[in-house]
Amino acid sequence: MAPAPAVHIIDDDDAVRDSLAVLLEVRGVPVVTYPSAHAFLDAAADGVRGCVVTDVQMPGMSGLELLAALRAGGHTLAVVVATARSGRALAAEAIAHGALAVLEKPLNPDAFVETVTKALRR
Repeated sequence: MAPAPAVHIIDDDDAVRDSLAVLLEVRGVPVVTYPSAHAFLDAAADGVRGCVVTDVQMPGMSGLELLAALRAGGHTLAVVVATARSGRALAAEAIAHGALAVLEKPLNPDAFVETVTKALRR
């Protein structure tokens, strides 16, 4: 049986990861969290459905490297990139690698939920 669709939140910061999960869970959105891109890729090898929310700056593998790895592996999950780094170059690179959206931290809770909801429906 295929896993249920969920929002897969990837961030090396425990507090950020947990707060984003709670923000979605109180709205009834299923969430799975991962402390690293590698942890997510390990889970994705068994099959995942839904969408991904990833930080950009993480040790081991960045969010942009994760996005490239997903696309190279044939994954079609919608990906939302969340970053404390602003700038058009970063946003353009993320979109060029297939990100659905790029959101700047600190995240606006309503905009975050709306963007993730759209990504999940995709």
